[in-house]
Amino acid sequence: MAYISIDPYRQTELGRWPSDTDEQLIEKINLTHSDWRHWKNTSVNIRAGLLEKLATILEARRQTYAAIITSEMGKPVSQSLAEVDKCGSLCRYYASNLGDLLIEKSVPSGAASSTVRLDPQGIILGIMPWNFPFWQVFRYLVPALAGANAAVLKHASNVTLSAFAIRDAIRESGFPSNLFNVLLPDHSQMEKIISLPAIRGVTLTGSNSAGSAIASMSGRYIKKSVLELGGSDPLIVFADADISNAAKGAVTGRFQNCGQSCIAAKRILVHSNVFDAFMADFLALVRKMKMGDPSDPDVFIGPMVNSPAVSEINRQVTRSVAMGAVLLEGGRVSDMGPAFYEPAVMVSVPNESPVISEEVFGPVAPVMVFSDTEEAVSTANSSRFGLGASVWTRDRRLACEVAASLDTGTVAVNGFVRSDPALPFGGVKDSGYGRELASEGFKEFLNIKSVSHY
Repeated sequence: MAYISIDPYRQTELGRWPSDTDEQLIEKINLTHSDWRHWKNTSVNIRAGLLEKLATILEARRQTYAAIITSEMGKPVSQSLAEVDKCGSLCRYYASNLGDLLIEKSVPSGAASSTVRLDPQGIILGIMPWNFPFWQVFRYLVPALAGANAAVLKHASNVTLSAFAIRDAIRESGFPSNLFNVLLPDHSQMEKIISLPAIRGVTLTGSNSAGSAIASMSGRYIKKSVLELGGSDPLIVFADADISNAAKGAVTGRFQNCGQSCIAAKRILVHSNVFDAFMADFLALVRKMKMGDPSDPDVFIGPMVNSPAVSEINRQVTRSVAMGAVLLEGGRVSDMGPAFYEPAVMVSVPNESPVISEEVFGPVAPVMVFSDTEEAVSTANSSRFGLGASVWTRDRRLACEVAASLDTGTVAVNGFVRSDPALPFGGVKDSGYGRELASEGFKEFLNIKSVSHY
């Protein structure tokens, strides 16, 4: 297996790397473990200081890193810049809060005194996707390093330049040179990696099939795992919502990153009383989206990651239309290039059609009608996924009631779903388990240790 990076807009090869041999993988992991044995004893101040330096490097080189993201997977450069900036804010969040997150807590118990402390465990293996090639890595890496763990990364094979750029930024910030290493294994080597005693936890963001396979391997070797998998997030617009803002939120929530996001608004549910008004605003905004060269700062829709992704999206749309869905906008392979797909808006979509029953990882927006709150919640919860949901209403009581009823890990009220360093992030049902970010994600791979004096 080779790791090949191809620019989806220009269709040119950016780099090619052979897979690591078993010996190379073990050597990298051993080097990381050796650096961790020293790192685990570093002070909070040292770790926080290095995270601040890392944030400074990200801010100084944001244009360079954004260009790498855009060239490797086609994200419009304005969105790539936002991704790099978010990584910097994550570093500063943990740098600022690390002392409070690690404070040893005194707890009343049957002993004379008891405390609960958080200790590092070792190397955390991250298996990460291509769609947010910096953010997805930083989301597990920064909490791991902040907690005095080490990390190794198996990144998607098409964003290897991003993987190496992250590694180099970590090293330049002053972290031990092998505390974070990039692995280039093939699929047959993953179980060997997970089985190694030095690997103490596994976190994966990716497809459900990949999540099932990695969870099975992790369980076989009694390794803690966190999975952030697929999503089919509902965006629910109630009759009293600010329709203009809801339409803007739906466009961003569905179409940013060309719809290639687990937390995209993949099912738009609109109350019958405001359906026509919403559709008028929504379609007008969709038609204004500029599609083209992702290095153009005015472009909002770039290419998809590759032509097979376009073929899969086209299959889902074509099949759904054959089943009765009505296509109002787009839904065609574009003549701009093999990785371009015209953003689609669909109505009258059957529940059993692919654009509803499957995860749609591209620029397709099915819009559905509901008549009351019970129907909206029932439809939203009918998916096998449970990652996020968006609720639009001016009624705070209704928003709280619906948020409590939605079977998801995240609910955004009057906004589109996004992750935030200060809030735990993850899903339920087929969207995975465990949490990233905030104090909850920080603790996932730390040893929560009780110490009692009798």
